[in-house]
Amino acid sequence: MPRKKSSKSRKPFWERTLERFISFTKILLLPALIIWLIGWLWLGGVFDNTRAVVWDYFVNWTADQGLVISDVMVDGRYRTDVTELQKAIDIEPEDPLLDIDIRAIKARVSQINWVDDLIIRRSYNGLVKITLIERIPFVVWDRPGRGSVVVDTNGEIIPDVPIEDFQKLLTVRGVDAPKHTVDLMQLILAEPNVATHIAAAEWIGDRRWDLLTVMGVRVHLPEDDVGHALSRLAKIQAEKNILGRDLQTIDLRGKDRIIVETERGQSLDMMNLSSHDKTNMI
Repeated sequence: MPRKKSSKSRKPFWERTLERFISFTKILLLPALIIWLIGWLWLGGVFDNTRAVVWDYFVNWTADQGLVISDVMVDGRYRTDVTELQKAIDIEPEDPLLDIDIRAIKARVSQINWVDDLIIRRSYNGLVKITLIERIPFVVWDRPGRGSVVVDTNGEIIPDVPIEDFQKLLTVRGVDAPKHTVDLMQLILAEPNVATHIAAAEWIGDRRWDLLTVMGVRVHLPEDDVGHALSRLAKIQAEKNILGRDLQTIDLRGKDRIIVETERGQSLDMMNLSSHDKTNMI
């Protein structure tokens, strides 16, 4: 029968605990050192540099196998300057196809004033296709004291654009007028016999529009239900050619009447006059 060890031969509790701790630490030490080494290499950029070297080697190898740029095709260019576009794209035939930095190209091309957006695609036959989405000149914004600028359909200024090339666009005035112009133009274009007479528009008090006709007549539009007001104007224009007459103002702000002011300062209530009286008094 085996004899039990005497209490004198046993190691003290603290010594046994220390031995277990050291044994456990040895088990964790190697993984901890490996993790620390990986972190140090990562933060030091060693992995990035190695990856860059490997990638460059791979790109050059694919170029040697014939994976190079054969041509660059651009669609959607109408106003964008060719020289400026070529400089921003910065791609040459026989460049390695995989070496194209699409994000960098997109960032550079997007800085060109006429470019709103673009799509870049590369195919493995060596063709790089760039589709431009250009900004659409929409109105000329006349800014008092700061000159006129061309504004696109998003209400954004198109910089470095000669105003004289866009004299046929509608001129708008007023603080933040371009931001509200799209809605206004949709309503005006819905009434063609009114649209042909409109030369400018002014955003009044950040709440409503005044229209200015080619004859110099100022048309006061209401804050709400502009479409209905223009519809009433279109109807009376078809009947009486009111926009082609020598008037000062046409007030459409009343829902049940149209007030016309003549050059002599007379105010005529168009809705309260007979057709015969309207014709004679205008």
